[in-house]
Amino acid sequence: MTAAAMTTERLVVEYLAEEGALVRMLGVVERRGFILRRTVMAELPCGRRATLALTVEPRGPGRSVETLARQLGRLHGVGRVHQETTSFIRDKAA
Repeated sequence: MTAAAMTTERLVVEYLAEEGALVRMLGVVERRGFILRRTVMAELPCGRRATLALTVEPRGPGRSVETLARQLGRLHGVGRVHQETTSFIRDKAA
């Protein structure tokens, strides 16, 4: 077994809580070449908006989280996308 440094990206998306919003966002994550590792969703007090925290991992070295964030930001109903980066060590078979 060898250890490989992997980078996960955490994107926090604020969006209008309306029909189809989650499907659109998750579809973009998959089509842009990212693996979804974790999601956390919370409705904002106004009841019309929500936040979605996505922890994603790129499928390959050519995947840019900045591009993913821009694509998410262009979706209908998305108000803001905030990015955080963390690194971790993961064992993988040699």
